[in-house]
Amino acid sequence: MGGGLGGAVVYSMLMLVLSALLALAASQSPSPVLSPAQSASRPPAARPSFPSPAAPAPRLSRPPTPAAKPSSPPPAAPAGKPSPSPRPAPTRSPSPVAKPVPRASPRPAASPAPKPPSPPAVAPAPKPSPSVVPAPRPSSPPPATPAPPAPRTAPKPSPSLAPKQSPSPAASPPPPAPPQPPSNSTPTMSSTLGQLSPSFYAQSCPGVELAVRDVVRSASTLDPSIPGKLLRLVFHDCFVEGCDASVLIQGNGTERTDPANLSLGGFNVIDAAKRLLEVLCPATVSCSDIVVLAARDAVVFTGGPAVPVALGRRDGLVSLASNVRRNIIDTGFSVDAMAASFTAKLLTLDDLVTLSGGHTIGSAHCNTFRERFQVANGSMTPIDGSMNADYANELIQACSAADGTVSAGTAVDCDSGSASVFDNRYFANLLDGRGLLRTDAVLVQNATTRAKVAEFAQSQDGFFASWASSYARLTSLGVKTGADGEIRRNCSSVNG
Repeated sequence: MGGGLGGAVVYSMLMLVLSALLALAASQSPSPVLSPAQSASRPPAARPSFPSPAAPAPRLSRPPTPAAKPSSPPPAAPAGKPSPSPRPAPTRSPSPVAKPVPRASPRPAASPAPKPPSPPAVAPAPKPSPSVVPAPRPSSPPPATPAPPAPRTAPKPSPSLAPKQSPSPAASPPPPAPPQPPSNSTPTMSSTLGQLSPSFYAQSCPGVELAVRDVVRSASTLDPSIPGKLLRLVFHDCFVEGCDASVLIQGNGTERTDPANLSLGGFNVIDAAKRLLEVLCPATVSCSDIVVLAARDAVVFTGGPAVPVALGRRDGLVSLASNVRRNIIDTGFSVDAMAASFTAKLLTLDDLVTLSGGHTIGSAHCNTFRERFQVANGSMTPIDGSMNADYANELIQACSAADGTVSAGTAVDCDSGSASVFDNRYFANLLDGRGLLRTDAVLVQNATTRAKVAEFAQSQDGFFASWASSYARLTSLGVKTGADGEIRRNCSSVNG
């Protein structure tokens, strides 16, 4: 009786040990034998989204096999031979704990009451098994496998960051878009054509504007006719080959030799500015930029607006007298003829009226408007009925030579009573019939141009504002930039 009871106790103890070992083995093995509670307790190892769990799976399977081998020693406890040793093997099926409990209860009839408490003791054993599970993981090689998932989870944030950054770039393109439209095609043009810029010489010759301004001021102070000459010079340069200083080149058959350009002046001012800049910034500033700056400064010196000027022009290599006549405005042109010439240069009627306002400073020789008079019997008679009679008499007195002919070498102010100041008096004079050249007088004979003349006569600020934009368009005609043209060492000749 005592032996039977002792055998039953030994058997129940063996069953408890076996159930604990089986629970431990089951918790270590990643096979589907794991209970849902165990699989849920191992979230890091069970992440199937990464390729890393595939690697841990084989490594975890190796430890279970040694764990099963230690379970074989229970057969070494022959004291429990009454208990069939083969039965523990089938107990590896999905519910290992449940099967031993029913088998242990039938053996000792008297001990069923004490045995029920033992199953609860076995039940807690699997529950703490999760705490046992972490222990084998640090001790066994699998810790090496958790390490790989960690680095792979480290990369995981980087992919997650990538998508977060990708949306932001998606949102960022709109800001670049504004700069691109103007800034993507225009930047490519500027890189190939060398787009003009007010800061073109900011690094290579920062004092260029100051140097030109000082030369113009000094020359204009000594000779009050200089501002008008510099302003006329830029017109005759830009309208022929573009603003490329081709009008400055000396030699047979050059633009400078054409009769229309024989009365041009201000060349000495351009040459003086070039010599100064060659000392300050050798082979850097073009003569064409100097011409544009000098004319701008001439306007400022006489009280006109100080307008910004874009720079970066290069000097032309071609200067032909044959190109002059078909490009410049002749003093006998009608409004339609002038409009056609301006349209060919992509300039408007407003530009025509505005730029004609440049005649508010300077003078013209008597032979440039002689077609408005008839010279006979040693006297001059006005034949242009649009001319103010008093003004006509003033011109006759100024231009009549002692022999009764027109004094070709005599110069008359273009803007009567205000030729030394850049203002809107010129337009008021046109409305009063006091325009000097025929091209001035006809501006009030066309309805469109007359309206603009009247507007500027009423508002000097309006004239100045229009001058700034029209001058910018004028000085952008046919410019040479980038690799086109050259930077002359001497403005009167191309580089040899």
